[in-house]
Amino acid sequence: MKKLELKDLGVQEMNATEMSNVDGGLLGINLGPLLAGITGLLSDTLAYVSTQLSIVFKVIGNL
Repeated sequence: MKKLELKDLGVQEMNATEMSNVDGGLLGINLGPLLAGITGLLSDTLAYVSTQLSIVFKVIGNL
């Protein structure tokens, strides 16, 4: 069986940045703002949880 190489068929590889910049990105949707929003949400959530845990541990420590 002959091994087919994608480069021989004219297929080029693209990294994630290139894919998001190509005419709307994956499935016609630019995922950059969505990913930035998810990252921000996770960052804010982790900061909130960290603050709350700090308060709980201080209260327990003062008992």
